[in-house]
Amino acid sequence: MAHTSRCGVSEVMKLRRTLFACTLVGCLAAGPGSAQEPVIPMSADSLQLIDQIVAIVGDTAILRSELYQEFFRMQSQGATLPAEGSEEWNRLALQVVSAAADRLLILQQAKRSDIIISDQDVDAFAEQNFQELRGNFNSDAEMQAAVEQSGMNLLQYRQMLSAEARAELLIQQYRGRLEAEGNLPPVVVTEEEIVAYFDEAAASETRPATVTFNQLLVRPLPSPEARDSALAIAERAIVELADGEEFAVVARRYSQDLGTRDTGGELGWMRRGDLVKSFADAAWGGRPGRVIGPVASRFGYHLIKVENTRGGERFIRHILIVPRISEEDIATARTRATEFADSLRAGVDPERVANHPAVLDEQIRFDEVVVQALAERFGPEYPQRVAAVEPGTVLEPFPIQAPGGGTEFVVLEVITYRASGPYVLDDVRDQIRTRIKQQKQLEAYIEELRQNAFIKIIM
Repeated sequence: MAHTSRCGVSEVMKLRRTLFACTLVGCLAAGPGSAQEPVIPMSADSLQLIDQIVAIVGDTAILRSELYQEFFRMQSQGATLPAEGSEEWNRLALQVVSAAADRLLILQQAKRSDIIISDQDVDAFAEQNFQELRGNFNSDAEMQAAVEQSGMNLLQYRQMLSAEARAELLIQQYRGRLEAEGNLPPVVVTEEEIVAYFDEAAASETRPATVTFNQLLVRPLPSPEARDSALAIAERAIVELADGEEFAVVARRYSQDLGTRDTGGELGWMRRGDLVKSFADAAWGGRPGRVIGPVASRFGYHLIKVENTRGGERFIRHILIVPRISEEDIATARTRATEFADSLRAGVDPERVANHPAVLDEQIRFDEVVVQALAERFGPEYPQRVAAVEPGTVLEPFPIQAPGGGTEFVVLEVITYRASGPYVLDDVRDQIRTRIKQQKQLEAYIEELRQNAFIKIIM
């Protein structure tokens, strides 16, 4: 049975709300002009069709094998599928293929934009998806057997995940651009929709314990002699660069960043949010090709070179010179942290305290942080220290290991602590409104694309 253009819209609208949050199958990475042909093994005696097209979107085909791959994914996540060939199976297959067609429409638009997805991001996202899937099986052998039942080996499956990851990241960035530029259709979200969403999705869930706090990170400052010594090394490097020496050569000679020194100080393609503020401000404020610095950060002094740019990314090299920090410097930092804690207890604004040179130029306030996520996000010392602390408490400063080594001191003021319990609508009203708005805008945008696209679903 063939369905053309608007086929299945009424049946798939509900399913899209869940499927749009997931990456679908390898067809989504194909894009315009890269339709896959059915696989037909040939022998001297016969030809046997082992794949077939189940949908066409523009000039791109979706194959039946890709439908089975999505069913495999659903089963690996615990879903129970109806018997193949049953009315329920046919209905589910139509919903999955229709959602894939809609997603492919967006991908085709995204591919026409100037958005570039880095290989590094693709690899990280694909690996994350692979590990999440692996967590659904008791062993590697069990997962491999399940993958092979879907018609692939592990290498092919990883390649498919990489293709999906690139498509997913491209769609995310494209959708974000549409939102930022106000190019999605206007929609209205009603209170009735918010209440219905809450009753279905959130009312039965348990809200985790959360904490809101202010944090000051106090670093040991080097002595004037240690600072001058580090800056003298930086100036020597600058002179060599000015005399024509390659940046990578100078980095291997002087940089104390052991993670990048052997590769000539190469940080690679970086986003602004990946870097500490002072470093990012310098890298994004300077001219590509020129040496920037010395720039002070929590790590030391940097010489920075932006070698290339693409969109919101910069390809960066740096040379790090670390001033020597003595035990006396660390003791002074501990004393300062205690003084800052006393100031907060006396009612001094944290922003005012943060102006001191010993306080790192970092975010100060953190709202509604899940307590269970504190250890991974901030450090293993945090969960026990903030557990059930009275609001308004300023903790005694405690030491942590700084990135790259060394010691820093945390001054932490607990603003609110909320124990776990059932959600109430006011907890999540704004998030639900935003989610419904985004979904309705996406559905309206897809409907506009459908009006100007050739879509044929063959089931």
